[in-house]
Amino acid sequence: MKKRIWELDFLRGFAIIMMVFDHLMYDFAILPTLFGNFYNVNNSVFNFLKDLGVDYWSSGLRFYGHLFFVSLFLIVSGISYTFSKSNLSRGLKLLSVALAITVVTIVLENFMTNALIIFGIIHLYAFSILIIYLLRKFVKNEMILLVIAFIIIGVGFIFKFYDLEYLSSFRVQDLPEIILGINAFGADYFGLFPYMGIILLGTVLGNTFYQAKTSLIPGVKMSDKNIFQIAGRKSLLIFVTHQFILFALIYLVGYIFGYRY
Repeated sequence: MKKRIWELDFLRGFAIIMMVFDHLMYDFAILPTLFGNFYNVNNSVFNFLKDLGVDYWSSGLRFYGHLFFVSLFLIVSGISYTFSKSNLSRGLKLLSVALAITVVTIVLENFMTNALIIFGIIHLYAFSILIIYLLRKFVKNEMILLVIAFIIIGVGFIFKFYDLEYLSSFRVQDLPEIILGINAFGADYFGLFPYMGIILLGTVLGNTFYQAKTSLIPGVKMSDKNIFQIAGRKSLLIFVTHQFILFALIYLVGYIFGYRY
């Protein structure tokens, strides 16, 4: 059995739990669009949750917190890349998962607005793994790769990734700009610039600090039953399923309180 690095699982789990929280706040903010009779029912608890979600999503806490936790997750994912002996296969498998997500959200788009995911974080990670796999076949020097990583991140700032224009509808001809990070679209969106650079940065850190493939803090004993450890080990499963589960729970509870689609 492959020995896991506890701090990587912990940090990955911490980041993904915070991203689930972020998505939950988004779901609260769009409650009026999920339920056609939202304002007719006028339930004080649901009104509070809607206001909570709206306030959170318009706050600086959300802007900077989201950027921090996404970056943390991607850096750890990049470090984890260096532990795998089959990144080509891994990237292709993730790409199939990403395409499945797009197909499912195309179906969901018939039942709810803004459900479509064209290039979300799983798409980003799959593309990045495959591109970095090819890049590392030709570039072996970690310092050069570090420079490339910062160039990719820098281009993301040139594109103003933090303030992208969200397209109101999807057209096939827009796909290259969506993938690159020039224009944004979808319920979950992360362009290659700058985020692939963050993953590449993680691979450099992994090859630099985790050459021995062991924990950098071996003296700390962390229980495998810790919620962050569990989330870190099951991050892909959580990413793929959590929003569907959240929507199902919201619709179920909403139905009990008289809300209807």
